[in-house]
Amino acid sequence: MHVHLLVPDLCRPDWLEPGICAEDVQLESAETLMAKGRRSLAVQGVNPEAWLKMQYMVESAGDAGIAALSLLGDGMAPGDGAWLRADPVHLRVDRDSLVLADSALFGISGEEAGTLSDHLNAHFAPDFEFLPVHPRRWYAKASNTELPSCTPPSQARGRPVSAHLPAGADAMRWHALMNEVQMALHDHPVNEARELRGELPVNSIWFWGGGVLEQPSSRPFDQVLADDPLARGLALASGAAAAPLPADAAALLSAAHSGRVLVLLDALSAPAAYGDAQAWSEQAARLEDRWFAPLLAALRAGRVGMITLHMGTPAGSLSAETVATDLRRFWRRTRPLAAYAPES
Repeated sequence: MHVHLLVPDLCRPDWLEPGICAEDVQLESAETLMAKGRRSLAVQGVNPEAWLKMQYMVESAGDAGIAALSLLGDGMAPGDGAWLRADPVHLRVDRDSLVLADSALFGISGEEAGTLSDHLNAHFAPDFEFLPVHPRRWYAKASNTELPSCTPPSQARGRPVSAHLPAGADAMRWHALMNEVQMALHDHPVNEARELRGELPVNSIWFWGGGVLEQPSSRPFDQVLADDPLARGLALASGAAAAPLPADAAALLSAAHSGRVLVLLDALSAPAAYGDAQAWSEQAARLEDRWFAPLLAALRAGRVGMITLHMGTPAGSLSAETVATDLRRFWRRTRPLAAYAPES
């Protein structure tokens, strides 16, 4: 089995200074894989969405087509129609701008998602049909295939939305639509109840990933294990198997997978985006304990044939491919992962 580990934001964030919360975080196994393996840098695919599309040789640029592929990964058939992701978000005022907070910062129940989406459907039909396939992941079926270029929320969260609004020839129409959605959600009973409980209201929708289903030109993995629906959808569209992320490496190894297996570990993404040093440190330590160390031990024992670690850097996607014999390279001393990141 050749295990590919895609770990966004594994490279220590610039703001995470020593002594804040991460002084004791040790990533010895991940550092060993990066030090001993054969490293390569791809100048594209810094964010996970772009990396995944690049691996599968999906031709569309930017976020185009991600919604339909995600819908497939969420267990539904997108058909020939055009889809957008229409994820529930909270926009908060920060000084003189609106900042995006996605559902990584708040919970939302299936009942709340259904009630709010029904309200939007009554307001926007027949132009849009909102579909809350998952409480945190909504979709919109569009009657118009001319869809905007947008920013995935993973790249916009924690940042002012003004720099990440839909772009393209019809951009102003989409800006107006987002404003109309915000007005429709304002003072909705679901949001009033959430605020009374001290929870963030769902006061907007983030449109992105618009387009029809695209067939990948490549099948780089035999199986994909991920909670991210885009990763699962790409696998299914390519003819490979897909399943949710296992609890840990022990569960992965006990399942006796074979071939090329992609494991997407994205627990660091939200803490990195929101500048939460303690959460980043805790999640990094958990990844080392539950994934990196057991897989390194399995590589040494011959239970895994190869491990390729992929992580984003400011200059591109950095990968290290390691087999058991590479671990004998004693002259390749381990260093912090950030030390391997070339400057952009």
